[in-house]
Formats: sequence, C-alpha cells, structure tokens
Amino acid sequence: MNSLLTPKEVQKLLKCSPAWIYKAASNGLLPSVRIPCPGLGTKKKELVRFKQEDIFDFVEKYYRKS
Repeated sequence: MNSLLTPKEVQKLLKCSPAWIYKAASNGLLPSVRIPCPGLGTKKKELVRFKQEDIFDFVEKYYRKS
C-alpha cells in the first residue's frame, strides 16, 4: 500500500480549502480513514488520511470535458 496523504497534501493536489477537504471527508465525498488519536481532553480527536489513488479516482469521476 502506498503511504497515506494528509489533508494538507490533498489540499495541495486539489487546490482547495482545508475546510472543504474535511467536509468532503465527513460526508463521504472523499474516501478517507479516521484514526483515533487518544488525548487527555474531552474532545474526541482523529487523524484523517487519504489514499492517493482515491483522490485520483475522485478527480476522474468529477472531471468534465467541455
């Protein structure tokens, strides 16, 4: 398996805002993995990571030729 991409790396590939990346991952538009990150606070924290091939598949799916 190739290494997983961070949201910042996906942002650079798609040239979009970080907020869009997280929202698209949350609603399932961009396939992602959420890795639980234990912490001391009361907020639940997770790392969000992406497979590069999933990002490329997303681009191909939504690419429109005019």
